[in-house]
Amino acid sequence: MPVAARTSLVGDPGRYPVLDALRALAILLVLARHWAVGSTSAFGAVPGGPLAVLAANGWIGVDLFFVLSGFLIGSHFAGPHAGPFSKAAVLDFYRRRAFRTLPLYWGIILLCWLSAPWQGGAGFSRSSFAVHLLFLQDYLGSDVMVTLWSLAVEEKFYLAAPALLLLLMWVGRRIAGVLLIAAMAWLCWAMLASARSVTPGDYAAFFWTVRAPSHHAVLGILAGVLVAVQHGRSSDRSAPRSLFLALAALPLALHLGRDWLAAGDWSMSCWIIILSSCLFALLVRCGLAVNRRHPAFGAARPLRAVARLSYALYLVHYPLIEPAAHLCQAVLAGAGADLPEPALASLLFLLIYGAMSWAAAWLLHVALERPFLLLRDRRAWLTTAMRISRSLKHRRRKA
Repeated sequence: MPVAARTSLVGDPGRYPVLDALRALAILLVLARHWAVGSTSAFGAVPGGPLAVLAANGWIGVDLFFVLSGFLIGSHFAGPHAGPFSKAAVLDFYRRRAFRTLPLYWGIILLCWLSAPWQGGAGFSRSSFAVHLLFLQDYLGSDVMVTLWSLAVEEKFYLAAPALLLLLMWVGRRIAGVLLIAAMAWLCWAMLASARSVTPGDYAAFFWTVRAPSHHAVLGILAGVLVAVQHGRSSDRSAPRSLFLALAALPLALHLGRDWLAAGDWSMSCWIIILSSCLFALLVRCGLAVNRRHPAFGAARPLRAVARLSYALYLVHYPLIEPAAHLCQAVLAGAGADLPEPALASLLFLLIYGAMSWAAAWLLHVALERPFLLLRDRRAWLTTAMRISRSLKHRRRKA
C-alpha cells in the first residue's frame, strides 16, 4: 500500500503503520472482552470502572477488524496504486489470501479436534469438520470455537471481492461510493428488522440470528471497501495527528459508558454496531491522511508486535480462557493464604491469560503462520522473476 517513495521508521515502503496500530487495538479489545467474560465467570468481578465497561464492550474489536479487512482487500483492486484488473491479478489475490488465512485456520481446527478428549467432555459433531471447511459456521453454528464465525464472514467476502470490485471500478468511483452507501443502508435496515424479532435478553438468539450471519456482519467490511474506493480518488490528502486522536475519542466514549450487550436491547446493540463501523471507517480514512503527513505515526514497536501476531492471537486466545482460569485458581490456592479480593484475582487472571495467549500465538506464528507467509512471498518473487525473464527474452527475439 504505497504512501511514500522512501523507507523510514515505518518499515517497508508503502506501508501505513496506523493500520497496524488499529489492528493491534482491535485484537486487544477482543482479548479484553473475553478476559472480562472469563473473569466474571471465575471470580465474579472485573476491576476498572469505566475500563471494565470498555472491556465488556471489546466485542466491537471484531467490527474494527472487518473495516480494516474491507479496506485492505478493496485497496488491492481499487487503491491508488492498484494494478490493472486481470485474471492474473485475481488469481494472485486468491493465492495470497489462501496462504495468509488458511494454514493457521486449519491448524487451529485440527488442534481443537485433537485436544477434545482432554477437554472434559468436549466433542464435535460429525458434520462439524465440513461446516468449518466450507466456512458455514456463521449460519450453522460452531462447536469447535465460537470466535471462528468472523473467519467465515471474511472468507465469503474474499470469494466475492474481485467481482464486487470489478463492478465498482466499472461504474466509476463516484457511483461506486453511492452504491456502497446504499448497500450499507439496506444492511442496516435488515439487521434492525431481524433484531426486532429476537427476545430481549436472549443473547444466543441475537448472536446467531443477527450478529454472526454474513449478510449482516458484512456491513463493516463494506465500510472498509468504501474507504478504499474513496482513498483511491484522493490518496494525496493529509491530516494532523490531532484530528485522528479526536476521532478516536468518539468510539472510545461510546463504549466507556454502558455495557451494551448486558442491557439486552438488541435494536440498540445493532445501532452501536452500525455507528461503531462508521466511526472506525472514518478513523481509518483519517489515519491514512495522517500517515501522508507523518509516515511514522502508529509505528511504535509494541503496536507492530501485537499487530504481527493479531491473527494468531485471535484464533488461539479463546480456548485458553478456561485453562488460564484453572491455573490462576491453582496459583491462588497454592499460595497458602486467604483468597484475595475478586478484583485482585481478576488482575492475576489477566496476567496469566495474557501470557498464555501471547506464548501460544507466538509459537503458532513461528511454527505455522510465518513459514507459509515466507512461502507465499517466495512464490510471488519467483513468479515476478519469471515474468521479467520471459519479457526480456521476448524483447531479444524482436531485436
